[in-house]
Amino acid sequence: MALTALNEHLALRIPFPSPRLAKIAADVLDVDKDLKPEVSRRTISTEENILLLDFQTSTLKLLRTMVNSSLEMVQLVVNTMGAFDTEDQEETATTTVVV
Repeated sequence: MALTALNEHLALRIPFPSPRLAKIAADVLDVDKDLKPEVSRRTISTEENILLLDFQTSTLKLLRTMVNSSLEMVQLVVNTMGAFDTEDQEETATTTVVV
């Protein structure tokens, strides 16, 4: 199988109220692995209270699709933390992600 160049790249930095919440989001989002690593790659990590999402794809269309899907998942994770997190209730209540 020929290797495809991953020419398209986008990095997102999403702030969270605390490092704990950023780590929870990263752990939840990192469960799904890339289905075709030869045409797309997504790296998820944290830096203090910042969720870092790094995307590399072979086409712009695939990049747009991956980013859109990932941001929808981030929004679901944030909404879930807001509804169920009890440890940092005040911090979570102010967390909003606009997609």
